[in-house]
Amino acid sequence: MRNTGREPVVVGDRVSAAGILVEDGTAHRLLLRGEGLYHELVGETDFFALPVSDLTGAQPSGMVTVHGVWTGEAIVDAVASEGGRGVRSFPRLEGTSFPDVDGVSDRSEILRPEVHEACDAIRGDALVALLAARGPRGWFGLASAVDVDAVREVLAPLLGSHLHVVASAWTREEVEQAENAAIATEPEPYTFGMGWDIDGRFRALVLVHHVSPALASVVARFPDEILHVEAWLRRSE
Repeated sequence: MRNTGREPVVVGDRVSAAGILVEDGTAHRLLLRGEGLYHELVGETDFFALPVSDLTGAQPSGMVTVHGVWTGEAIVDAVASEGGRGVRSFPRLEGTSFPDVDGVSDRSEILRPEVHEACDAIRGDALVALLAARGPRGWFGLASAVDVDAVREVLAPLLGSHLHVVASAWTREEVEQAENAAIATEPEPYTFGMGWDIDGRFRALVLVHHVSPALASVVARFPDEILHVEAWLRRSE
């Protein structure tokens, strides 16, 4: 199944976008809403407001999805249907993601100076990033690693059973390169950054108005899934 959220949108494409529909004189605007950490809808913003023209049929209130044709500035020949999801990032690390990992009560036990020093020594070739994560059994060190064995060899003597290592298909440098390249093509993204997904992988993300051909080219240059792209305006299925 193709991922329409990563496909470029160009003038003349049939598109869809979800948000809050408001009247604007004789026309309408669609306001972006984001999806928060726990999938709740947050923010109702004009930052990416979409002009909507030639709206036909019923005009439902609340969260709607608008379908139509993209002109480069507006959605025309539009139809609105009830419901839809806000623009969102990848599923984030949760407190229940690793329930079996042993933990400690004090976060500082994980982030001791000697742990930082050890991470500095292996960051790059072996270690992508280390996080003091909190699970059901307390705080533990979550490591994203290119070389799992090397990271365990260095960190296990310091953290013991309070360590969980997740294999990464990309380095920290690649994550940073992906983020920087994406931002360079999208000077006003909705949001961007790096973080931990629900599987414990350290990744980059960018949430944008729509995927431009330039951004699609950037995505194709990097390992699959290193850069999570979420677009508000998408090509229709």
